[in-house]
Amino acid sequence: MTQQATQADIRPITTAQDMGPAAGTYGAQDTDRLISDKEVAHLISASRSWPWKLARDGKFPQSIKLSERCTRWRMSDVRAWMADPMAWQAANQGG
Repeated sequence: MTQQATQADIRPITTAQDMGPAAGTYGAQDTDRLISDKEVAHLISASRSWPWKLARDGKFPQSIKLSERCTRWRMSDVRAWMADPMAWQAANQGG
């Protein structure tokens, strides 16, 4: 049995809804919030696996393991990396 969409189900999506929370709508109070790999990927315009690979190689901020199946990144760390990836890497590798 399939369900028919009603008029209430079909409503336009605004730009803010479409972009979601990772689309640069963060205020100053959100800079130290913890974000998922999905949000990180959206912010840096990459796949979800790319931040993991970069972090493993020391080229991206390390994630924070909250539990066995929950890992997050600090928004401030990701923003610092986004501002200048090469400078971030040099500063965090001691070279």
